Amino acid sequence: FINAPIIWLPPAYIAQALVYRYPKRKAIRKYVSDVKENGLLTKYWSVWLPASLINFCFVPPHFRILFVASISFFWMIVLSVVANNDQEVESCPLEPEPSMLNPRALD
Repeated sequence: FINAPIIWLPPAYIAQALVYRYPKRKAIRKYVSDVKENGLLTKYWSVWLPASLINFCFVPPHFRILFVASISFFWMIVLSVVANNDQEVESCPLEPEPSMLNPRALD
C-alpha cells in the first residue's frame, strides 16, 4: 500500500526508460503523469488491497505464492496498458521492400 508509490512503481518506469532508451527524467515525469491523470495508484490499490485480503484470509498457505503470482501476472498487463497508453503506434508500410519485388531464389 505504501511501498508502491515510492519503491515499486518508479523503478518500473525507469527500467522501461532504460529499455526504450529515453531519459530517466522523462520516465519520472511519465510516472507522475500516470499517477495524477490516469489513476495508476487507484488501479494499483484496487487490485492489490483485495488480493492481499483474500490471500491472507482465505488462501491456504501452500497456495499463497501461486495466488500472488497469478495476480501479479494480470497486474503487469494493467501496468503495461497504463504506462503505454499515450505512445504512438508506428504504422506498418503497406508497400513491399524493393528487394522483395523481384526475388531471385535460385541465383
